Amino acid sequence: MALVMQAARAPVGGGLRLPGPTLLLILGFAVLASISAMSITLVYRAQDDADRVNHTLRVMNAISQFQIMIRRAESAERGFLITGGEGFLRFYEESKARALPTLDEIGTLTLDNPVQQARLAEARPLLQSRLESFERSIAMRKSGDVQGAQADLKSDRSEGAMTRLGTLLIEMKAAEAQLLESRDTASRHTAGWLTAVSAGGFTVVLALGGLALYLNRRTIAALETAQQDLEAVNAGLEQRVAERTADLKEANDEIQSFAYIVSHDLRSPLVNIMGFTSEIEVMRTDLFERLAQLREKAGEGPEADGELAADFEEALGFIKTSITRMDRLIHAILALSREGRKEFLPVDVDVGELVASIAGSMAHQMQEAGAEIRAGRLPVIHSDRLALEQIFTNLLDNALKYRREGVPGLIEVSAVDTPGFITFTVKDNGRGIDPKDRGRVFELFRRSGRQDRPGEGIGLAHVRALVRRMGGLISLDSTLGEGSTFKVTLPRRLPTDNGKKTND
Repeated sequence: MALVMQAARAPVGGGLRLPGPTLLLILGFAVLASISAMSITLVYRAQDDADRVNHTLRVMNAISQFQIMIRRAESAERGFLITGGEGFLRFYEESKARALPTLDEIGTLTLDNPVQQARLAEARPLLQSRLESFERSIAMRKSGDVQGAQADLKSDRSEGAMTRLGTLLIEMKAAEAQLLESRDTASRHTAGWLTAVSAGGFTVVLALGGLALYLNRRTIAALETAQQDLEAVNAGLEQRVAERTADLKEANDEIQSFAYIVSHDLRSPLVNIMGFTSEIEVMRTDLFERLAQLREKAGEGPEADGELAADFEEALGFIKTSITRMDRLIHAILALSREGRKEFLPVDVDVGELVASIAGSMAHQMQEAGAEIRAGRLPVIHSDRLALEQIFTNLLDNALKYRREGVPGLIEVSAVDTPGFITFTVKDNGRGIDPKDRGRVFELFRRSGRQDRPGEGIGLAHVRALVRRMGGLISLDSTLGEGSTFKVTLPRRLPTDNGKKTND
């Protein structure tokens, strides 16, 4: 036996000692653990980078919306002073009502930026001065003093304030653009590290697999040499040689098994991180069986492995949960990205007929829930039918899904016509949304209240993306325990070039 083992362990290459199977197995597990830990860390860092980029985009979008509201208010005021049309006055009041909340939203989003806060502090009195000028001219026009109102319009003393306000908004957007560039660079840097970790791990595992295969061949060669030497020295030791051969064959089988694990079960998970977890689970069973066998041979009980098994199971659960969450995020972003590349096809759409069709497809759900959808007079608009169907389907499905227990569900759909735009309202008497969650419900994977209904938190994010691409706005007004009202403002005619070319 000693002669055979010495032959099997003979140094190669002038005394170079190579690691054994146990050390390679430990190295394999260490590589797996390191790659998993670094991958999870980098995934969380990538998510944090994405959140920062998204926050900056929200600030820039809010600033743009504020600029639009101010321009609309100014245009509506001038239209009213010139024509006296009530439609211009209503449009002015709506724009003014939305301007201040939008400015407050910008202030909330930039609380961590003292420079932007200082600009906002300067912007507020400028906006107030401009609005007071608007109100003064409108009041004169309402009183019948047309010439005075138009003269006040021509000699607008707040024009300088408006110019300074515009300059401040441009400076704020420029500052946010710089932040966006730096945060986008950080996001790409994290993605590069994630790729490097995966590539490095693949290289190390591949090297371990090659080394294991080499050890396998070396052991087989040593076995054949030992057998020849033993037969030449003493033909009468056939039984001993057979025993030693059996021992070496068992060791060889273990090395072959290890080589298979390294070359197959440890390489393939690099293609997909989920594979890592599956193969670790397979190896976990084998590892604890071997530990149990060794403890049984040593006369020890298996109790010592219980805590280790529990820790192992907890770690695997955490990895699988993180992988599943990352997979859902990637699929959701890809879905939104595909929608962002899709071309709109504007046609005349009877929204009343469209809502009735959607309600008909939900008839079984409404009957089971004891709910009802009421639609008022809805207009015909020139827009993309599929996009409108997705928007109303998501809003009606949410209203039906999150109804109050013990209260018959009532969903009301109505529309308000404004110059160039239609504001659709979807109102329900459901659970309502907590004030702190109203902004979050439009974000990916964000859901409000009890999570007792199926869903991934994608629907409202998808709706907001579609509405914005169509040149519209979506807002939410909700009272917890009473219901929610979603308002979707869309152009009466979808622009033929709304970020992408479309076919009219």
